[in-house]
Amino acid sequence: MLMRSLLITTAVLLATSPASAQFYKDKTLTLLVNYAAGGNADTEARVVQRHLAKHVPGRPNIIILNVAGSGGATAMNHLGLGIGLQADGMTVGYFTMSATSTIIDDPVLKIKLDDFIPIVAGQGWNVVYARKDIVPGGYTKPADFARAANIFAGGYSRATSHDTRLRLALEVMNKPYTMVTGFPGTAQINKAMLQNEINFTGSSMPGFQTQAIPQIITPGVGVVLFHHPVIGPDGKPMGNPTLLKQGMITFYDFYLQAFGKPPTGAKYEALFLMNDISTKMQRGVFLPKGSPMEAAQTLRQAFLGLEKDKDFVEDFKKITGEEPELVRAEEVQRIFGRIRNVDSEVKRVLKESVGAEQ
Repeated sequence: MLMRSLLITTAVLLATSPASAQFYKDKTLTLLVNYAAGGNADTEARVVQRHLAKHVPGRPNIIILNVAGSGGATAMNHLGLGIGLQADGMTVGYFTMSATSTIIDDPVLKIKLDDFIPIVAGQGWNVVYARKDIVPGGYTKPADFARAANIFAGGYSRATSHDTRLRLALEVMNKPYTMVTGFPGTAQINKAMLQNEINFTGSSMPGFQTQAIPQIITPGVGVVLFHHPVIGPDGKPMGNPTLLKQGMITFYDFYLQAFGKPPTGAKYEALFLMNDISTKMQRGVFLPKGSPMEAAQTLRQAFLGLEKDKDFVEDFKKITGEEPELVRAEEVQRIFGRIRNVDSEVKRVLKESVGAEQ
């Protein structure tokens, strides 16, 4: 009788133990980052690298592989199409996402959303800043921006959300500009601003906190203009409480103060939607389609553990100023649905902004 009870207990324990408990034991997990070393995505990925293994059963070795190019599309193509890697759960994408590319079916992006298995996404805010001398006599307040001349905006690739949002913001404000694009990462953009090759750009929080503030804002070379808001519960623009407390107003309030009226029009509506999607899914963590579901479930649980890891949270706050906000896989799928069903007028505006064929 005792032996039978022991056998039953053992069977129950085996049945309730995750099948993936040892999936990553003695293996190497690669985080594939779609921008150069030192950029926003890379900076975040290296914080993840330091802490993720302890939440993955089997504690695999975790390495970073940077594959920059085409505004982040090169690495996404490699993962989705299986270029130089297999769908074996050993390579996971840690990507800066571009809603623009997927909405307009950018030909540079060879993959579809369905080519990925979502693990989690990461929310993140974007701050826009400029050289003070972008305004003759120096920038001091939003109303000064109406006098801004010779605007050179720095970006990564025309179809990225980064570049699209900069263009749309300037066009909503009816400001002439030149887009200087093709930079491989945040470090190169900030260097160009210091050398006065560009005078207007934006960044997510890792690059802003670790590079823009010490190199550009604190020395007085540049100044924060605004941050991009999301769509609030009431449908109105909602800013980041932490940034608002630091005096970094939203684009909506910046425009209001600069031009004495709220922003309107199709381009503003497209910008508002892009801000919402790009903020709520700034980073995406994916396995390629066909990967073992054991790997996907293991990594999803690992990231949930990471979100509660005090050491990780502390490290993350050092580079972003905020606690990590992870978006679960099911919510990522809902965001994918929003991207697939974007209003035709918004899609037209975005295609026109990028220069894609209608």
